[in-house]
Amino acid sequence: MMTATYSPEDNKLRLYASSRLDAELYARVKTAGFKWAPRQDLFVAPMWTPGREDLLLELCGEIDDEDTNLVDRAEERSERFAEYSESRTEDANRAQKTVAAIADGIPFGQPILIGHHSERRHRKDIERIDNGMRRAVKMWDTAKYWTDRADAAVRHAKYKERPDVRARRIKTLEADKRKQERRIAESQKFLKMWQREALTRALALAISNQDHITVYYTKEKYPASTYEGANTLWGGLDKGIINEQEAAVIAIRVHQRSIAFVQRWLTHYENRIAYERAMLAEGGGTIADKTGPEKGGACRCWASPSGGWSYIQKVNKVSVTVLEKPPYGPNTYTRTMPFDKLFAVMSAAEVQAKREAGLLIESAFGVGFTLNEPSPEEPKEQDPEAALRRLWDAQGVSQERQDELIADLTAKAQPGAKIGPFTLGGKID
Repeated sequence: MMTATYSPEDNKLRLYASSRLDAELYARVKTAGFKWAPRQDLFVAPMWTPGREDLLLELCGEIDDEDTNLVDRAEERSERFAEYSESRTEDANRAQKTVAAIADGIPFGQPILIGHHSERRHRKDIERIDNGMRRAVKMWDTAKYWTDRADAAVRHAKYKERPDVRARRIKTLEADKRKQERRIAESQKFLKMWQREALTRALALAISNQDHITVYYTKEKYPASTYEGANTLWGGLDKGIINEQEAAVIAIRVHQRSIAFVQRWLTHYENRIAYERAMLAEGGGTIADKTGPEKGGACRCWASPSGGWSYIQKVNKVSVTVLEKPPYGPNTYTRTMPFDKLFAVMSAAEVQAKREAGLLIESAFGVGFTLNEPSPEEPKEQDPEAALRRLWDAQGVSQERQDELIADLTAKAQPGAKIGPFTLGGKID
């Protein structure tokens, strides 16, 4: 029994089999691009394609939604990597203990006694110590590698769920969708040309000169062909292998199949874009969605002054225009920043409020500003005597000596006098 799933988070198809596949079916699955994942006990394809979908529908009848999400799978990988790291650490510790046991049998500073009966064993022990330490160091390095992989697995999964990363992924999907739309429009254009009634040989040659279709000509199927091999549709017309009606039949069939195939990709991209937009909206959207950029406001991006903000010069459809001052030369340059590359956004009203409060420090050439935020006040000790006693307790001062010091300070202290970080009045309450 086999089941299939698809996950829109990573765009992967998965095949679960309850028993071992026979050799023929395994070859088909492998040829389609599926790989066996032993730890997950399934076959996985790196991305969705119509061919892989057709194979899973043939084997399973339907494709369900994947139950586990990207973070869950990353956490499972992280746990496996942590187990690998622990195993390698144990191997390193065992190798180190073995080396220590060998080294303990050799007196400290004992040289190799040339010609003595112990020379051979001494040299062998040194070789084992060297190999053991190399193995221990290698295992410790491997343990660190798997620890880093464990941290990176979860970090990468959470990175892919960030709103700005999801927004950029939507832009990529939209570009792919437009590419498929152009392919369909081009096929429909040529399909309309080939389907015209008054199709002459000259017109067919002109169309095929723009419509690049490759045909495999055989003597059995095309008796006029003097050889068997691939050639263009234009080449077949030019050499008299086919006439204009046969060329039209071939071209119409090719474009109809192409439109049907590309339409599946187009539908797939539309579904993925709808999913990503829904997840982006559920997560609250990008920084620009939460605070709409406006002219006169400010934003933080990679072109902003160090630690500061850039003034928004213009708001475009999917980006803002800011000024950038390179470290060389006196000129400033405009820089277009997409919404998904903004780290923070401040409205024009917020900028004006900061300016009126005197918190804005304008940068050179008017490209932006930094904020002079007041530092939080240090907490004041409400009970100076208790603070001093805690300090003296930590230093081991006796209770009697503390009482004497407090009495002496209280008698001598003037209003406003400072003792360490504390300000005293006429007496300690």
